[in-house]
Amino acid sequence: MTLKEMEKICPICGKPNNCQHGQGNCWCENVSIPEYILDLVPEDKKGKVCICKDCINKYTKE
Repeated sequence: MTLKEMEKICPICGKPNNCQHGQGNCWCENVSIPEYILDLVPEDKKGKVCICKDCINKYTKE
């Protein structure tokens, strides 16, 4: 899987993250993600791949 393909997949659940970063305004540019959720992202994907809205919502509510 290339980096471009990997960027479209949530690093936590493996589903599409619907990120449009770099292609105009994306929802990911205006969301605050708690540090404990970011800690769930594998090291090789940190800062490179967006977490999907479902995971952000799921882990923020827990």
